[in-house]
Amino acid sequence: MNRLLLVLYNTIVVPLLYLVFYLLGLINSKIKRGIQGRKNLIRDVADPLAKLGKGRPKIWFHVSSYGEFLQVKPVLNELKKNTPDTFIIVSFFSPSGYENVRKEFPIDLKCYLPFDSYFRAKQFVSLLSPNAAVIVRHDIWPNFAWRLTRNNIPLFLIDASLPQHSSRFYPILRTLNRHLFRLFEAILVISKDEAQNFQKLIQDSQRIITIGDTKYDQVFERSQNREKLDLLLQSAALKKNKVLVAGSTWPEDEAHIIPAFQQLVQQFPDLVLIIAPHEIDAHRIEQVEDRLHKAELSSVRYSQFEAEKFDARCLIIDKIGLLANIYYLGAMAFVGGSFHYKIHNVLEPSVYGIPVLFGPKMKNSSEAANLLKYEAAIMVNSIQEIVAVISNLLQNPVLAQEYGERAKSIVMENVGSSKKIAAFLQPYLEASHSN
Repeated sequence: MNRLLLVLYNTIVVPLLYLVFYLLGLINSKIKRGIQGRKNLIRDVADPLAKLGKGRPKIWFHVSSYGEFLQVKPVLNELKKNTPDTFIIVSFFSPSGYENVRKEFPIDLKCYLPFDSYFRAKQFVSLLSPNAAVIVRHDIWPNFAWRLTRNNIPLFLIDASLPQHSSRFYPILRTLNRHLFRLFEAILVISKDEAQNFQKLIQDSQRIITIGDTKYDQVFERSQNREKLDLLLQSAALKKNKVLVAGSTWPEDEAHIIPAFQQLVQQFPDLVLIIAPHEIDAHRIEQVEDRLHKAELSSVRYSQFEAEKFDARCLIIDKIGLLANIYYLGAMAFVGGSFHYKIHNVLEPSVYGIPVLFGPKMKNSSEAANLLKYEAAIMVNSIQEIVAVISNLLQNPVLAQEYGERAKSIVMENVGSSKKIAAFLQPYLEASHSN
């Protein structure tokens, strides 16, 4: 990375970022938890590393949040399977990742990523001293990237994507990102289209390798584990009725899907709604309950669910970690975020071979665009469109099956990138292990 840019970044940008984070931490509990979690970071990392025997290869993965961790977990599993003595370190930027991931197989050490200052990066990288470092998707911090390269530690970017209208192409940021991407040994992108976008910033195109998206592997693996559904599968009501699953919803999504459902049950009395808000704090659950009550739709929370007694029109999921499996119960699914700001994971319902619906705010998702391209999903823009589409699918089961089969085939065609990425990283661990 250009030294002048590094100096400017550390003298201007870093102090401003530091100030903003700490001011926001005074009013935002999530940011505050992240700041507090970093207080004894060096000590917490140093203790287990001091006990680590010599000769074990170490690899460091950095993720932004819980979603990115789920994407990379199949890669971690593959590395552990191929080289069981590999010491895997996972760092998180957000509390949503750090707090929801337990330190268990295949993770050997989990921690927060320190604030991106020159001296913190130097101390942290020297302490970890990994054989290789991997950033998942996008959470690239200049001081850490530069320090890794300075210490001759190969740095990789996986699950890499770069939308055509990304802010990385803005005039000032474009220069910074050109220098940042030069620091990577290789950039493993999710598709050929993304590779072409990266070539606009990277002259050495040989370092850009199209290898696929681990998100497909993560979705497939989770779909095979249905123990979390045991309680719901005991419900006769959920078995005999048709279920619409609305996942990762925000208030804007609920303002569309709940009135639509209210109309649909007049025509399809055997229809049940399972709604899983993106955030499950008490205020949001009460907000959903209030909206359902005003629509004269009975509801029960998952935390109060009794399989043999369930006869409500709606089930509200108030527990994290269930949604990916709950789509299995659906005759069709609506993916939230698509009337709010940006759509959430469309692959989670697709893997079960059910029709997938979502609203218009989906430009952040190449997967959603791909589903639309191959007529494997349906975009809806209003309450009435939701009513019309779902009504048509319920009345035409063959049509619904065709949409579902196309969606599932897209997922299955892309499964396997985690093994490819693990195989790509393996020589870097073996080479340094032999040394």
